[in-house]
Amino acid sequence: MDESDFSSELQDRLDDRRAGSSKGTLALSEQEGYVGDELTLLGRNLSADEQYDLVWHTSDGRWAVIEANRVVGPQYSPRTEPIATVRTDESGEFDETWTIPEDYGGSHKITVENDEGVAARAEFEVRPWFELDRTQTELGEAFVVRGYGIGPSLESNNFQIAWDNQFVGFITGVINRGTATARIRAVGPPGEHVIQVWRNYRGVPFVANNTQSPLGSVGGDRANAWTVEVTEPDSSPPTMWVDELFEEQPFEAHYPELDADTEAELEIAPQCGPAGTQAIITGRNFPPNAAVDLKWYQHVGEGIRGLEVTPTVRPGILPTVTADADGRFQVEFEIPPAEGSTRPILAEVDGRSVAATGFMMQPSIETFEPTSGPVGTEIEIELSGIGWTAYESAPFFVYDNAPLGYACGTSEDLRSPTVRTVLQATGEPGYHFIDVYPSIFEMEDDEPEFEIRPHLSYLDNHPVRPLPACHMVFEVTEE
Repeated sequence: MDESDFSSELQDRLDDRRAGSSKGTLALSEQEGYVGDELTLLGRNLSADEQYDLVWHTSDGRWAVIEANRVVGPQYSPRTEPIATVRTDESGEFDETWTIPEDYGGSHKITVENDEGVAARAEFEVRPWFELDRTQTELGEAFVVRGYGIGPSLESNNFQIAWDNQFVGFITGVINRGTATARIRAVGPPGEHVIQVWRNYRGVPFVANNTQSPLGSVGGDRANAWTVEVTEPDSSPPTMWVDELFEEQPFEAHYPELDADTEAELEIAPQCGPAGTQAIITGRNFPPNAAVDLKWYQHVGEGIRGLEVTPTVRPGILPTVTADADGRFQVEFEIPPAEGSTRPILAEVDGRSVAATGFMMQPSIETFEPTSGPVGTEIEIELSGIGWTAYESAPFFVYDNAPLGYACGTSEDLRSPTVRTVLQATGEPGYHFIDVYPSIFEMEDDEPEFEIRPHLSYLDNHPVRPLPACHMVFEVTEE
């Protein structure tokens, strides 16, 4: 028995002691089911004409992250949700119908409680299941796979998605109460293809899921594989784009320490965006008429080689300004291509830093060329806004839904603030799709295995920030 099972059993014994001799019976119309199912709860052998609370016992999930950088792993804590308040009849009975909410999979306790304690309890098993938003779409568009009842147990914490028997990436429901969403690119050739969901805590498909797994089939008696049709597009797909960006704020934990504690203030507007964003830095409460050196910081280092990643001034980005007689100044500049996450900006007076602000750098595609050519064409890709933190420093490149490999979002070279690579064009003549998904470079917990794999539920379940993916389309032509 593991620690969580022991704690649950201990709590049950305490509940029994609190309940005393007033224990009743709680029966369920089903012992297991899926999110969205209707469940009938039958209370029997309870006190007559008595009010009771029906309570759903579950978990809250989060990613444990240190200093908004190092990912420890998924962690869960107990949570309860009210189901309903009921009153028994003269026979001490009640019937209550309830719909299973979006929540984690696994066993959930349901209790009948009043001021005297727990009067009855039952267990209900939530099974994971998956749905596909459509079975036909144009080449280059996306099929949306949504999973419910994922985790939190180790064996069901993440599921994997395959396209035509090719592993694409994983989904997990850590911070979204067991629900996860993935977009799977419709890649060619036009015609019928297969999307399938697999399960394995190692982060890659265990292909005996539906034949020899002690956990039973993926999705229970519901579909976990679909035949889909990819059709010819009505028009040429866009050449490149980035997912919609969110409003964000920088992390002060990533600022360098100031040399002096003064009244000086520094702020930037907007606080987030990609390279090319026009931003305004405003300073207040500086010494009147003082020369203020503004410093843009880049995180430099290569953890894989044992070099600590530290904020280091990148010269030539920001100017020296002069405060007015009231100690104010304002300067406009264009956000340069840079590594992602928080870009600290410090203000120095007489060589000492006295104020700080930061800009949350978001992804952009700086270079994608050429956009067409025969097989073997070298495709140069340069991305800005790819961060140095463990949860965003390893963008994973996927070509036609086949994972190729990852790049690194940090460097020990101040002149290399972007991610650059060269790929070879492959495939039959026509459109081919390059998707760059977030991944987790390092995680301190060994299991489940999330490291350096395309994270397909990046928008609703990625650690710390909902990172966007980058998308590009290359047309392979005849020789």
